[in-house]
Amino acid sequence: MTQAQQSQTDDNFERQWYSYVIDPVVAANAVQSPTNLQIQTDADFEWWWLVGSATVAASLKVLIKEAATGRDFIGTTASAVSGAGSFNGINFNLLCGLASASAMFPLAVPFVMPASRSYTVYFTDSSGAQQTVELVFSGFKLWQKNTATPAAGNAGH
Repeated sequence: MTQAQQSQTDDNFERQWYSYVIDPVVAANAVQSPTNLQIQTDADFEWWWLVGSATVAASLKVLIKEAATGRDFIGTTASAVSGAGSFNGINFNLLCGLASASAMFPLAVPFVMPASRSYTVYFTDSSGAQQTVELVFSGFKLWQKNTATPAAGNAGH
């Protein structure tokens, strides 16, 4: 492989497999119950897969927001329509990619979560029962090649 070919395929990052896990207990009939996802300070995180489980997943909705910017990962125009009810997210099973919510769901395009960034995951329950939830964000910590320093803040968000 020539140096020109390598520069086209090599983004100058070492990748370390890593998963962030959130495992809240969501109260019965909770509406937008928040759970924090904090990216560690040592490296940016390249999010590739999502897997989740919940006690009654069909009765659980999810919203994800980036805390620093308020950016919605799941949005709708319903809130802009006069008289529309509050939007509480999408069904947990749809977010995780399968009705069984038992396999890793790949993102179409990996998303880089900057080091130290905080995200809030909101859960809304309609089952009338407490929900035990586990949501796993899997991917890679990004480390700058040929340096002793992590890629924190250098992954080109």
